[in-house]
Amino acid sequence: MSENMKNEGLTYEKAVAELNTLVKRVEESDASFEQLEKDIKRAMELINFCKSELRGYKERFDSFLKADNAPMN
Repeated sequence: MSENMKNEGLTYEKAVAELNTLVKRVEESDASFEQLEKDIKRAMELINFCKSELRGYKERFDSFLKADNAPMN
């Protein structure tokens, strides 16, 4: 499954929830190295997704601030 397919319909909140699940599983597990590698790779994908989402929120917030501070004619 491609990364885009795994992230289809993903929201920031869902990504954080999945990250929390992965962290618990890694901390509490005696999983194989292969499973740990998959979990860590997925966690990195989720972290990158969250960073991207936060950048987008910041850009939209900044544009709202600029529009709010624009001089009125």
